Amino acid sequence: MLGKLFECEADKNKKYYRVIQTIKEYKNGKRFPIDEVVVADKEIDLNATESMQMGGFCVTTYNYAFRWLIRGDTLCEVIIPEDSKFYKTISDNDVYVCEKMILTNPKKIDDEFAMKLYKTSTLNEISYFRAMTACSICGYIITALKVCEDKVNIRNVDVAISEFEGFCKRREEEYGKNTLEMENVKILYEKLKKISKGNTIHEVME
Repeated sequence: MLGKLFECEADKNKKYYRVIQTIKEYKNGKRFPIDEVVVADKEIDLNATESMQMGGFCVTTYNYAFRWLIRGDTLCEVIIPEDSKFYKTISDNDVYVCEKMILTNPKKIDDEFAMKLYKTSTLNEISYFRAMTACSICGYIITALKVCEDKVNIRNVDVAISEFEGFCKRREEEYGKNTLEMENVKILYEKLKKISKGNTIHEVME
Protein backbone atom coordinates (compact mmCIF):
# COMPACT_ATOMS: atom_id res chain seq x y z
CA MET A 1 0.00 0.00 0.00
CA LEU A 2 1.30 3.45 -0.92
CA GLY A 3 1.88 6.05 1.78
CA LYS A 4 0.43 9.54 1.86
CA LEU A 5 3.20 11.08 -0.29
CA PHE A 6 2.74 8.71 -3.22
CA GLU A 7 -0.02 8.67 -5.81
CA CYS A 8 0.69 5.53 -7.86
CA GLU A 9 3.31 3.45 -9.62
CA ALA A 10 4.64 5.42 -12.59
CA ASP A 11 5.00 4.61 -16.28
CA LYS A 12 8.66 3.90 -17.03
CA ASN A 13 8.19 4.38 -20.75
CA LYS A 14 7.55 8.13 -20.63
CA LYS A 15 10.31 10.75 -20.88
CA TYR A 16 11.77 12.03 -17.62
CA TYR A 17 14.49 14.53 -16.76
CA ARG A 18 16.85 15.49 -13.95
CA VAL A 19 19.09 18.51 -13.43
CA ILE A 20 22.57 17.55 -12.22
CA GLN A 21 25.74 19.35 -11.20
CA THR A 22 28.83 18.79 -13.36
CA ILE A 23 30.96 21.91 -12.92
CA LYS A 24 31.65 21.12 -9.28
CA GLU A 25 31.21 18.08 -7.07
CA TYR A 26 28.27 17.71 -4.72
CA LYS A 27 28.95 18.22 -1.01
CA ASN A 28 29.58 14.49 -0.55
CA GLY A 29 32.04 14.43 -3.46
CA LYS A 30 29.68 12.50 -5.71
CA ARG A 31 29.49 12.97 -9.46
CA PHE A 32 26.75 11.34 -11.49
CA PRO A 33 28.02 9.20 -14.39
CA ILE A 34 26.34 9.39 -17.80
CA ASP A 35 24.88 6.32 -19.55
CA GLU A 36 25.38 4.10 -16.50
CA VAL A 37 22.93 2.72 -13.96
CA VAL A 38 23.01 4.80 -10.78
CA VAL A 39 21.54 3.36 -7.57
CA ALA A 40 20.18 5.60 -4.83
CA ASP A 41 21.90 5.50 -1.45
CA LYS A 42 18.52 5.22 0.25
CA GLU A 43 15.65 2.99 -0.83
CA ILE A 44 12.22 4.51 -1.34
CA ASP A 45 10.25 4.62 1.91
CA LEU A 46 6.56 4.32 1.08
CA ASN A 47 5.72 5.19 4.70
CA ALA A 48 7.57 8.50 4.65
CA THR A 49 5.63 11.44 6.05
CA GLU A 50 7.99 14.18 4.81
CA SER A 51 9.40 14.61 1.30
CA MET A 52 12.99 14.58 2.61
CA GLN A 53 12.36 11.07 3.96
CA MET A 54 11.16 9.52 0.68
CA GLY A 55 14.56 8.24 -0.46
CA GLY A 56 15.42 7.39 -4.04
CA PHE A 57 16.06 9.95 -6.79
CA CYS A 58 13.61 12.68 -7.77
CA VAL A 59 12.97 13.11 -11.49
CA THR A 60 10.42 15.14 -13.41
CA THR A 61 8.88 15.74 -16.83
CA TYR A 62 10.07 18.33 -19.34
CA ASN A 63 7.32 20.86 -18.59
CA TYR A 64 8.45 20.99 -14.97
CA ALA A 65 12.25 20.90 -15.45
CA PHE A 66 12.39 24.70 -15.12
CA ARG A 67 11.56 24.29 -11.44
CA TRP A 68 14.82 22.38 -10.80
CA LEU A 69 17.48 24.67 -12.30
CA ILE A 70 18.93 25.50 -8.89
CA ARG A 71 20.08 21.88 -8.63
CA GLY A 72 22.85 22.09 -11.23
CA ASP A 73 24.17 23.15 -14.60
CA THR A 74 23.10 20.26 -16.84
CA LEU A 75 19.76 18.76 -17.84
CA CYS A 76 19.75 15.03 -18.53
CA GLU A 77 17.14 12.70 -19.90
CA VAL A 78 16.41 9.86 -17.48
CA ILE A 79 15.84 6.22 -18.33
CA ILE A 80 14.21 4.15 -15.59
CA PRO A 81 15.57 0.57 -15.52
CA GLU A 82 12.95 -2.17 -15.63
CA ASP A 83 13.96 -3.52 -12.19
CA SER A 84 13.70 -0.14 -10.45
CA LYS A 85 10.87 0.88 -8.16
CA PHE A 86 9.25 3.99 -9.58
CA TYR A 87 6.42 6.12 -8.18
CA LYS A 88 4.55 9.31 -8.92
CA THR A 89 4.30 11.54 -5.86
CA ILE A 90 1.35 13.68 -4.86
CA SER A 91 3.27 16.87 -5.71
CA ASP A 92 1.49 19.15 -8.18
CA ASN A 93 4.91 19.78 -9.78
CA ASP A 94 5.13 16.36 -11.44
CA VAL A 95 7.72 14.83 -9.10
CA TYR A 96 8.56 11.15 -9.48
CA VAL A 97 10.85 8.98 -7.36
CA CYS A 98 12.98 6.04 -8.54
CA GLU A 99 15.61 3.84 -6.90
CA LYS A 100 17.66 3.38 -10.08
CA MET A 101 18.19 5.59 -13.11
CA ILE A 102 20.34 6.06 -16.19
CA LEU A 103 21.24 9.65 -17.07
CA THR A 104 21.72 10.29 -20.76
CA ASN A 105 21.85 13.07 -23.39
CA PRO A 106 23.25 15.76 -21.06
CA LYS A 107 22.68 19.37 -22.13
CA LYS A 108 24.42 22.31 -20.50
CA ILE A 109 22.10 24.96 -19.15
CA ASP A 110 22.71 28.60 -20.05
CA ASP A 111 20.42 31.61 -20.14
CA GLU A 112 19.13 30.74 -23.62
CA PHE A 113 18.26 27.17 -22.65
CA ALA A 114 16.76 28.32 -19.35
CA MET A 115 14.47 30.62 -21.36
CA LYS A 116 13.43 27.68 -23.54
CA LEU A 117 12.60 25.62 -20.46
CA TYR A 118 10.62 28.53 -19.06
CA LYS A 119 8.55 28.97 -22.21
CA THR A 120 7.53 25.30 -22.19
CA SER A 121 6.91 25.14 -18.44
CA THR A 122 3.57 24.71 -16.68
CA LEU A 123 4.29 25.57 -13.05
CA ASN A 124 2.08 27.08 -10.40
CA GLU A 125 2.58 30.69 -9.32
CA ILE A 126 4.71 30.00 -6.24
CA SER A 127 6.98 27.68 -8.21
CA TYR A 128 7.51 30.39 -10.83
CA PHE A 129 8.59 32.84 -8.12
CA ARG A 130 11.09 30.31 -6.77
CA ALA A 131 12.34 29.35 -10.25
CA MET A 132 12.74 33.04 -11.09
CA THR A 133 14.92 33.45 -8.01
CA ALA A 134 16.91 30.33 -8.89
CA CYS A 135 17.61 31.77 -12.35
CA SER A 136 19.04 34.95 -10.84
CA ILE A 137 21.27 32.93 -8.49
CA CYS A 138 22.48 30.71 -11.34
CA GLY A 139 23.23 33.69 -13.59
CA TYR A 140 20.31 33.37 -15.99
CA ILE A 141 19.29 36.97 -15.43
CA ILE A 142 17.53 37.47 -18.79
CA THR A 143 15.26 34.55 -18.01
CA ALA A 144 14.75 35.72 -14.43
CA LEU A 145 13.63 39.15 -15.59
CA LYS A 146 11.33 37.63 -18.21
CA VAL A 147 9.60 35.53 -15.57
CA CYS A 148 9.29 38.66 -13.44
CA GLU A 149 7.76 40.54 -16.36
CA ASP A 150 5.27 37.76 -17.10
CA LYS A 151 4.33 36.56 -13.64
CA VAL A 152 4.76 39.37 -11.08
CA ASN A 153 2.32 42.25 -10.68
CA ILE A 154 1.18 44.69 -8.01
CA ARG A 155 -1.36 42.15 -6.71
CA ASN A 156 1.08 39.30 -6.07
CA VAL A 157 4.40 41.09 -5.62
CA ASP A 158 4.38 40.76 -1.83
CA VAL A 159 4.14 36.98 -2.17
CA ALA A 160 6.83 37.05 -4.86
CA ILE A 161 9.20 38.99 -2.59
CA SER A 162 8.52 36.68 0.35
CA GLU A 163 9.31 33.63 -1.79
CA PHE A 164 12.37 35.36 -3.24
CA GLU A 165 13.79 36.22 0.18
CA GLY A 166 13.02 32.81 1.65
CA PHE A 167 14.60 31.01 -1.30
CA CYS A 168 17.77 33.11 -1.03
CA LYS A 169 17.99 32.49 2.71
CA ARG A 170 17.77 28.72 2.22
CA ARG A 171 20.66 28.85 -0.27
CA GLU A 172 23.13 30.71 1.95
CA GLU A 173 24.70 27.55 3.40
CA GLU A 174 25.03 25.91 -0.01
CA TYR A 175 26.76 28.90 -1.60
CA GLY A 176 28.74 29.89 1.48
CA LYS A 177 27.63 33.51 1.23
CA ASN A 178 24.61 35.75 1.30
CA THR A 179 23.01 35.16 -2.08
CA LEU A 180 21.27 38.52 -1.78
CA GLU A 181 24.70 40.07 -2.39
CA MET A 182 25.10 38.36 -5.77
CA GLU A 183 24.91 40.92 -8.59
CA ASN A 184 22.16 39.25 -10.62
CA VAL A 185 20.12 38.60 -7.49
CA LYS A 186 20.36 42.28 -6.54
CA ILE A 187 19.11 43.26 -10.00
CA LEU A 188 16.03 41.07 -9.64
CA TYR A 189 15.46 42.21 -6.05
CA GLU A 190 15.42 45.84 -7.13
CA LYS A 191 12.86 45.07 -9.84
CA LEU A 192 10.61 43.37 -7.30
CA LYS A 193 10.89 46.25 -4.84
CA LYS A 194 10.03 48.78 -7.54
CA ILE A 195 6.93 46.81 -8.47
CA SER A 196 5.99 46.74 -4.79
CA LYS A 197 6.16 50.53 -4.72
CA GLY A 198 3.51 50.69 -7.41
CA ASN A 199 5.48 50.77 -10.62
CA THR A 200 4.28 48.56 -13.46
CA ILE A 201 6.62 45.83 -14.58
CA HIS A 202 6.87 47.48 -18.01
CA GLU A 203 8.15 50.70 -16.44
CA VAL A 204 10.61 48.71 -14.37
CA MET A 205 12.00 46.88 -17.40
CA GLU A 206 12.75 50.12 -19.28
